[in-house]
Amino acid sequence: MSAANPFLQRTFSRLWRRPWFRRQFYNALGLIFRRQLSWQMMNCGFLDHSPPISLSPEREAERTSYELYARLIAETPLAGRDVLELGAGRGGGARYLHDTQQPRRVVALDYAEEGVRWCRRNFSSPGLQFVCGDAGDPPFPGASFDVIVAVEVTHCLTDKESFLTSAARLLRPGGRLLIADFFYLRPDAMHALGKFEAALAGSDFTITANDDWTAGAAAAIEADTARRTQLITGHVPRFLQKTALGFASTTASSTYIAMREGRTVYRRYVLERRG
Repeated sequence: MSAANPFLQRTFSRLWRRPWFRRQFYNALGLIFRRQLSWQMMNCGFLDHSPPISLSPEREAERTSYELYARLIAETPLAGRDVLELGAGRGGGARYLHDTQQPRRVVALDYAEEGVRWCRRNFSSPGLQFVCGDAGDPPFPGASFDVIVAVEVTHCLTDKESFLTSAARLLRPGGRLLIADFFYLRPDAMHALGKFEAALAGSDFTITANDDWTAGAAAAIEADTARRTQLITGHVPRFLQKTALGFASTTASSTYIAMREGRTVYRRYVLERRG
């Protein structure tokens, strides 16, 4: 399949900066894929030479996405703790944390109403709750959580300082904010790496880990492109398929191309709230 139409891609990128468009886009995805229980993860994924994690057969097809979650939380025990995930998406990440890490509870938040309804219908269980709300200002009391997980969410939030302040408010002293996301190297971009790190320097967080995952994210996209392409071409209307491939984590996506051209990096942050 040829690359996406440049005009449509630019139009989509401009609209993507608007929160109302992102919300409606994800609501539309929820409707299009409402019967696709096999699609539970939406992140770029992570693939390196580490020993593979153990996964149940139902998760094997989306292995690289689960590997990303496993590596993100590797130094942060979740057993018996209260965990908040920002950007629940299709619910697979929250469900994985709930099923494998023995937390006291996992609350998964997303602003797409249709997605939250889908997750509640398919995955809600004791200790796992899906809530509709804004990741930039989650509707919870202060000091409610021990760990916050944010996978590919921060690039959607324009006010990084406000996001970090809100996250610190929600965490108990010593709690951790775990971030996996791509960042642009262009300094004037909305999600520029320099802007985020400047906001981080003025926040209530100490950096425990700051890892460059660009190669691992790109390798995961390459490994999973065929499956994701088949999913898109099988369910997305034909006239939108090229745009969808440019948006999704495939080798036709603008994010992957920017990573390969050195314009975008993928980072993993482990941030600890100061006491």
